[in-house]
Amino acid sequence: MSDTKGTRGNKATRSTLGTSTTGPDWEHRFSELVATWKRERGPHSSSARLAEHPAYQEIIRMGPEVVPLLLRELEREPDHWFRALHVLTGANPIPGESSGNVLKMAAAWLDWGRDQGYHW
Repeated sequence: MSDTKGTRGNKATRSTLGTSTTGPDWEHRFSELVATWKRERGPHSSSARLAEHPAYQEIIRMGPEVVPLLLRELEREPDHWFRALHVLTGANPIPGESSGNVLKMAAAWLDWGRDQGYHW
């Protein structure tokens, strides 16, 4: 997991929110899916299992435009958004020694997001 640069995003998806796919209704849908995932996921410690939840998968299906929302959520409350971010960006900036430490993993993704020009 050494790829620190995503190749799927572009400046349009890295800009601040405001396109037709990132308006208030879209953000509201994202927030609903996050709440559903957190409420229904149960006490699983496996990130693979957490990522299988239908709400988590729906967030991924929202596409790369959701990356700034995921980074904002990760900054607000660090949680297991790492698989979604990897799927959406192709990147994995988490150093091996941070694996398993949610706070350090979140910090690595947030640093990556800033370095890539994302705003949230």
